[in-house]
Amino acid sequence: MKQAKVIGRVFCSRQCCGMDAKTMLLIQPLDWDTDNPVGEPLVAADTVGAGSGETVFFVASREAIMAFEGWEGETSVKSNLPPVDAAIVGIIDGKSVRL
Repeated sequence: MKQAKVIGRVFCSRQCCGMDAKTMLLIQPLDWDTDNPVGEPLVAADTVGAGSGETVFFVASREAIMAFEGWEGETSVKSNLPPVDAAIVGIIDGKSVRL
């Protein structure tokens, strides 16, 4: 899992298969130790109802699809899982870092 801050929302007039009713948020990845921005912002599908300015956990790549209900292992061509490569899976309320 990675840490990020929600910095915006993405609105689409048209979405492909499986993306209807999915909220897409713009997130800025953060360094775990310093909370400084790392890399470029990216779009992630929200699975937890995160809001603007909140710090969140997100997963990327194949793990992102597992955040959606109904995932049962291998996906098939006929699956209605959304084609996402990043998903928000938690809202961070606080953390403790040991150095």
